[in-house]
Amino acid sequence: MRTRNSAVLLLVGLCLVTTTAHGQVEDGRKFLICHTGSVTTAEEAQPYIDGFGGYLARKLGWQEGTWEVKFANKREDGTKALGEWGPSFAALSLGIFLEQEGPQNLVPLVLARVNGKTTNKYYVLVAKGSATALADLKGKKMAGSILDDTTFLSKVVFAGKIDAATHFILKQTKRPLRAIRKVARGKIDAALVDDVQFQSLKGLPLFEKLAVVYESAEVPNLGMVYVKGRAGTDDVKKFADALANMCRDSEGKKMCETFAVEGFEPIPAGALDRVRKLYK
Repeated sequence: MRTRNSAVLLLVGLCLVTTTAHGQVEDGRKFLICHTGSVTTAEEAQPYIDGFGGYLARKLGWQEGTWEVKFANKREDGTKALGEWGPSFAALSLGIFLEQEGPQNLVPLVLARVNGKTTNKYYVLVAKGSATALADLKGKKMAGSILDDTTFLSKVVFAGKIDAATHFILKQTKRPLRAIRKVARGKIDAALVDDVQFQSLKGLPLFEKLAVVYESAEVPNLGMVYVKGRAGTDDVKKFADALANMCRDSEGKKMCETFAVEGFEPIPAGALDRVRKLYK
């Protein structure tokens, strides 16, 4: 089963674990990839990181030896890198973006299109007949690969209806399918999945044993951001154009297929207004 992280960028990896460095890096030519919940090891991710970084560098006209990539699968490592390492571009979870938008001068660049849409949503799954609402899960165990940001869960996923950190006993896992099987067998009370994970479940026999007790509103599927003051104006435009065309040319199309991304699109005006209001 694919996770949202592998769907948005299988590059979603392991910041501060592996770095692709190429000699003397120029200002404004660092990019960070940070999404949590990945089981990808540094060794497994390295070819994808090298390929992605090299592709974008060529499209931006950056010479070999002038750019650098870092990637992470831990939220705390990603937020630390934003401040201390100083990237000019970054692929981040929506939660990290909302938290760091002001402190780090982040500006959204593109949305990722997955399964035909540029939005995502979240579901709370239980074994059929075990619960009918979030209230029934007070004090119960909930597992998932996207539980490391309780502020985002409480304010955006649950729209302020509950405090996720106190309502549930949260069990972060890098293997969501294993957790969902435990839910179906009654060994864990609930699981939180995103839209990609949910759609993947529909093809499995265990789906018939599950019920949805909560479905969130759609939220933007953030693809990439840039850091105002670090990224050059020309590079921002070139970066956005390169991502917009990435899934269309022969080399980029292969990477998009590997990452399970259908494309990247400009962010419509006001697309982030709702989630910003909820978060703040």
